[in-house]
Amino acid sequence: MVFKKIEKIEAYKQYGTRIGLNANNKAMERFIFKRIANKFTILNIKLIDERIKTAAKMLAGYNRKDILLVCTLDSAYYAVYNFAKLMNISVNFGRYLAGSLTNTNYRNFFEPKILIVTDPGMNKRAMNDAKKINVPIIGICNTDNKLSFVDLVIPGNNKSGNSIGLMLYLLAGEFANKSEREKLENVKLEDFLSKELEF
Repeated sequence: MVFKKIEKIEAYKQYGTRIGLNANNKAMERFIFKRIANKFTILNIKLIDERIKTAAKMLAGYNRKDILLVCTLDSAYYAVYNFAKLMNISVNFGRYLAGSLTNTNYRNFFEPKILIVTDPGMNKRAMNDAKKINVPIIGICNTDNKLSFVDLVIPGNNKSGNSIGLMLYLLAGEFANKSEREKLENVKLEDFLSKELEF
């Protein structure tokens, strides 16, 4: 389904995408809407949405085979699988071996032109490799993440599989070509988050 504006705002709330951590990196301040004292922060939904659209435009400049998505969060497995399959991009799910972008002798050697990471804190090895070969990085970043290696920040809750899944679902909708968009329109968000789909 393609979300209308109101539905999208409600989804950001329902799936906790706007929830940031209490601890924060100063560089993420601009993405914070408000703080709940001693508990957590609320990220700016408008900025989340704008950055997803900006990321889609950025990705549109690359061939699909040149895009690599890296994720280590088990609860995001189905969303990552479905996003990668629908968009026909490469994926490294789970443990990332340092050198996978730089050592041609590795069995799972990747040659991306752009990297997407779902958590800069958990995906440091991939980011270090990407910087060695001057590959730009799009990062889903929570309030505690360091942004020094991230070229485009998508602010959002990257500790929840459902939150990551919603952002990937929306990114797919913005990035998809006509045939992919038609396939996505027939997929419920709940299914995208919870099972392997055939596209």
